Amino acid sequence: MTSVPPVARLADYIEQTELNVPKLADEYRYASLPLCVVDAVFSIGVRYTSTQKVVSNLCEFAGWTRFATSREAREAGEYGIGDLTSMFDEFGVEGMVERAFQNRQRTSSRSGILKAEAVLLYCRALIEAGINDFPDLDVERREYAEAIILGLPGQSSGIAFDYFMMLAGDDNLIKPDRMVQRYVGHALDLDSVPQPRQVVILVRLAAKELRNRGQLWTPLSLDHAIWKHQSRHED
Repeated sequence: MTSVPPVARLADYIEQTELNVPKLADEYRYASLPLCVVDAVFSIGVRYTSTQKVVSNLCEFAGWTRFATSREAREAGEYGIGDLTSMFDEFGVEGMVERAFQNRQRTSSRSGILKAEAVLLYCRALIEAGINDFPDLDVERREYAEAIILGLPGQSSGIAFDYFMMLAGDDNLIKPDRMVQRYVGHALDLDSVPQPRQVVILVRLAAKELRNRGQLWTPLSLDHAIWKHQSRHED
């Protein structure tokens, strides 16, 4: 008896749990590229509601619009990466922690740096790569930025960078957070939670398999649907 390959099993499970292509969350139409950085950095390892509050706090403090009317409408974006670094220059990391983000989370509970500082380092890396606005995210500058950012404290997994790119408009990436990991583990009846990189590959291939079956999934929309499904079942 031939066993079913894991990608087909995952695709079958997605159909059995009746996931539907969702409307993307508001976060995927942030009005400015710096908001994508803040969300990506602050969202790692915490409940997403706390990240939403951080972005909201920053927008209220800076007087920035949080969302564009659509992903397509944001064009270059309301504010650039340089606008956020200028705020750090004026208020310092501690000032941004207390006044703008109102959040003291760290990239790791053990020797991690403040996520606010991680945002600043992230922005500096983007500027070094020539990235200030959404249109700057071409392949060459994006790869240069990624190479720098992977060397920053708390960024070696690349998960935050991929999520940053998803928020910035790339539909072909996955954010393999714990919700998506658990869903894939359940789908494949694994004894342990699969590793993030394994989840990325499996979900991306499952999206392709489902498209071959006539469904309209992208890796990003499938990732979002899985996250929403798993979140509802764990709350």
